[in-house]
Amino acid sequence: MHITRASLMAWQFLLPLINEQKKNGHYVCICGAEDKYVSILRSRGIDVFIHKLKRSLNLYSILKAIFMIRQHIKNNRINVVICHTPLGSGVGRIAAKISGAHHIIYFAHGLPCSPAQNKFIWLFWFSIEKMLGKITDAIILMNDYDEKICKQYHFIKDIKNIFRISGMGVDLKKFNNQIENNHYRSIKEELGIKGEKKTVICIAYIVKEKGVFEYLEAARQICEKRHDVCFLLAGFGPSIKKLKMLSRRFKLEENLKILGWRDDINFLLKFSDIFVLPSYYFEGLPVSILEAMACCKPVITTKHRGCEDAVVDGVTGYLVPIRNPKKLAEKIIILLNDDQKRIYMGRAGRKIAERNYDIEKCSKLIIDKIETAINRREC
Repeated sequence: MHITRASLMAWQFLLPLINEQKKNGHYVCICGAEDKYVSILRSRGIDVFIHKLKRSLNLYSILKAIFMIRQHIKNNRINVVICHTPLGSGVGRIAAKISGAHHIIYFAHGLPCSPAQNKFIWLFWFSIEKMLGKITDAIILMNDYDEKICKQYHFIKDIKNIFRISGMGVDLKKFNNQIENNHYRSIKEELGIKGEKKTVICIAYIVKEKGVFEYLEAARQICEKRHDVCFLLAGFGPSIKKLKMLSRRFKLEENLKILGWRDDINFLLKFSDIFVLPSYYFEGLPVSILEAMACCKPVITTKHRGCEDAVVDGVTGYLVPIRNPKKLAEKIIILLNDDQKRIYMGRAGRKIAERNYDIEKCSKLIIDKIETAINRREC
């Protein structure tokens, strides 16, 4: 059973892994929140059980979810529980423990104790993870920072069961640099982009920590001086209304398109010239960066956990300090002005994506780590 707070997460990131596990003869199910993706997952032949866990630290909600998940585990005789996302993994591990599940694995898509947090928030989440580590058999990680923290502070009893992977991977057939002229024209017309403007895109969950306000400010600084560039922001989240309000205040509507949720991210990436993610979120290894690299796009992101693990500074893109729209704007301008550099960095990123991030290889590696953890426990 895969446990995650939102079923959306399973739809976005876990399907290739689940499909590989099913190929290996395992019964695989999901426990998540009731949202529109539950029916989509069930239509794919995957059982989805509901826990009703909200995105909050409300104690009643947490306790209720723990006992609901516990019952799902017992009713379906689940042997292996794999927990994802900070809240889902905490609640899931406790539920798995009291249910008597044989194997409890924490798949950390970014530990909640992030280097960009203030020390008190960091210490709170660090302490939570240390306590939960006592009931965790194995941890799967995606970046240097998380691996170092887990091993240095012995998050679980046996550090041999702390596994590092290269990431969730990317579908290299879907994400590439091939775009047909009719797709290019239709996107341009839909977005109302006039003339031969360069296009910069950010794809993110719309919260402050994803750097979306730094992205808007960098766009404002650049658009004050030039009118040959259009900025796109694709995604949804609680900060989207404030972003739209600021865009209107700065008169950026013509040059900053806030798109909301999109199902055609691969086409938007192919259409764009530069990908930007100024994140200081609790990243594991951002899939959006891998998708941009697979589409031969140079990436400008932050010197932050997960982001800096994916991008080679000066080769596949640029790394800038967090919360620094001025530096972000400077790097965007460098790439806007240099066609050859954009092409070179994009091709270098594609080569790395092909070598390290093919989704089938990554899924098989993850399964190998899960099987290794299970076998070690049973020995």
